[in-house]
Amino acid sequence: MSNYFIGIMTGTSADAIDGCIVSFDNGFQFIESASLDFENNYKKDYELAINLGHKLISESEILQKLESHLNEKTINLVKILLDKSGINISDISYIGFSGQTVFHTNKKSYQIGNPSYIATKTKIDVYSDFRNFDIKKGGMGAPLIPQFHHYLFSEPEKDKVVFNIGGIANGTHLKNNEIILASDVGPGNCLMDLVMTEKFNMPFDNKGGEASKGEIDQNFLGMLLTKSDEMNFPRADHKQDYYKLLDNFNSEIPPNNILRTVTEFTAIKIKNFYDYCGKPDEIIVHGGGTRNLFLMDLIEAKTSKVIRTTKDKVPSKYVEAAGFAYLAYLNQGVVFFSK
Repeated sequence: MSNYFIGIMTGTSADAIDGCIVSFDNGFQFIESASLDFENNYKKDYELAINLGHKLISESEILQKLESHLNEKTINLVKILLDKSGINISDISYIGFSGQTVFHTNKKSYQIGNPSYIATKTKIDVYSDFRNFDIKKGGMGAPLIPQFHHYLFSEPEKDKVVFNIGGIANGTHLKNNEIILASDVGPGNCLMDLVMTEKFNMPFDNKGGEASKGEIDQNFLGMLLTKSDEMNFPRADHKQDYYKLLDNFNSEIPPNNILRTVTEFTAIKIKNFYDYCGKPDEIIVHGGGTRNLFLMDLIEAKTSKVIRTTKDKVPSKYVEAAGFAYLAYLNQGVVFFSK
């Protein structure tokens, strides 16, 4: 087997597709990375798709459009990675392709993206359908990155929690070289992004600047906390789980206060998992949420811990892509052959 693996990831934020080339020969090596933005229409169509969920499968025109776009972006991204790295295609063992999740339950998960087509076009075997693979083994299909968290960060006699703050936030509790608990923990960026899109006509809150101008609406925050009280650990969440929390809320609240409140809620849910794990000594964070400096400050204040990112081992933006490459390395998915 050759030394190199490509990881491809697009998350529920649906704003970009990220890829990297990594090696697991003689320890982890991060070789090359690249990212391609999706057009605005992709995110709008994706939001429509997840709103319809199961109902959409029989009316698949939107899915076909999304899948075709995702396939071609993925093929292009693989070519860019190979060109940038100078690595020969024959030296790539597998592509780990996440696909784009349309709906997810503990019993069934559905992603768009055609790994067989991608394998044929790139001439590289592709591992995919990781979530259903995990479900068939008795897991929940999410989160999938804890094995990679363990590989990168576990140490004997160390107590850590690693948070991935993407569209959904998930956490991995590592203690004494073991995964003690892994679970989705809260809304991550999804509620903040939703408010920014609907109230500010922007895709995300740059560095948390708009949230920092607002004030917490205690009634609204109380409603969010009450509605999410029964979300226990471990669990696998979907964006719709959090969107539903905003049903029937007071729309007269000023936009900056809405955003400040959902940002507070996001930080509280992350802190709740930290507390549930017994307040580990170290907090490591990666994902798009790390760019929201206001959110990072809130988490540090609530946990009284200095947070560090993954940048000493892998850039925060590419941890999930590298994680899917690792799952391909472990053969923890369904393989689609290029020939």
